[in-house]
Amino acid sequence: MPDDRETRVTLRQVDQLRTDIANLECGQEFLMQQINRLPTARDLWRAITLIALVAAVLGIVGIEALWRYFPGCSWN
Repeated sequence: MPDDRETRVTLRQVDQLRTDIANLECGQEFLMQQINRLPTARDLWRAITLIALVAAVLGIVGIEALWRYFPGCSWN
């Protein structure tokens, strides 16, 4: 390095850069952990399928209950 005072990097600046890089790496690891916790496409598919199945069963049970327990009502 040249002996110019303006271009010379001080130890304090180097230490600050090391701290900044360590903080960036820590933040990157945190973001990677958060991304890994997101549900996958398979997880979403399972949840949607389960919700649809439960909704279909409840719909059929509700129609059966209305049909059996209110026989006098005209549904036509």
